[in-house]
Amino acid sequence: MSTTSPTPALPDDHIDLLVTAATVWHVLTSRTMAAFTASALEHHLLVATPTEAGRLLRAENTAAIQWVSEQGRSRLVDRAVPGLYTYRPADHLDPVEVIKAAHAAQCACSPSPTWVGSTTQRLLTGVIAAATHRLPGYADAPWQWTRPQHRGGTPVGVTLDPTHPEVPGLHWVTPGALYDHWEDAPLVVITPSAAAHLPAGLPSRTGVFLLAVEEKPNEVWQAVTALDMPALVLFWPACSRWLMAQLANPSPQFVEHRVEP
Repeated sequence: MSTTSPTPALPDDHIDLLVTAATVWHVLTSRTMAAFTASALEHHLLVATPTEAGRLLRAENTAAIQWVSEQGRSRLVDRAVPGLYTYRPADHLDPVEVIKAAHAAQCACSPSPTWVGSTTQRLLTGVIAAATHRLPGYADAPWQWTRPQHRGGTPVGVTLDPTHPEVPGLHWVTPGALYDHWEDAPLVVITPSAAAHLPAGLPSRTGVFLLAVEEKPNEVWQAVTALDMPALVLFWPACSRWLMAQLANPSPQFVEHRVEP
């Protein structure tokens, strides 16, 4: 049987971490700053001093403990409420620790009769959102996720020009031969002159590039329009290092947000 109260009293250090995160990540703002803000405040923004915010959190936690106690669901040792809260900044913010601390605080406050729709609930929701946006890798992740499609073929380049750039790992074909490689090629690199001569009816897919060498901007734009599908424009030779890194490891499929290793 668990020896931990389902609604524990949050210690000062725990509240300090949450309030520090709210302050540093602009979930919490001062009255002075709010007075000079011309635009509407963010949805999760709380106007209060750090100590006031911490005392709101302490009060919600105390109300939750009281409610649980009245239902006979707490131990006597868990009913002792800490004293008046005074803010002390935390020295270090780790987004994962902040998210876990905020989730723990939500559990410790949610039994309170005033919890739903409260300022404290809004504060913790804002802290979790701010911490999530700061998780390593979050900024580079795609907005829309799809299952990776394994393409085991050879990366192909499509051109009508025999003097195309020499790119190690890229097998060059004519537009007429592209249909045979379309589904299996991990990457498809198309020169602007070939864009208007692709086989009809090619389905849209990821990993399509338009490789511009000496074309003028209007020629590149015309090629993008002719493709009529999502494609990334690369400029040779500036893109050579990045492109060769993708060719070296395109599996399971090209992902647009991937950065150079």
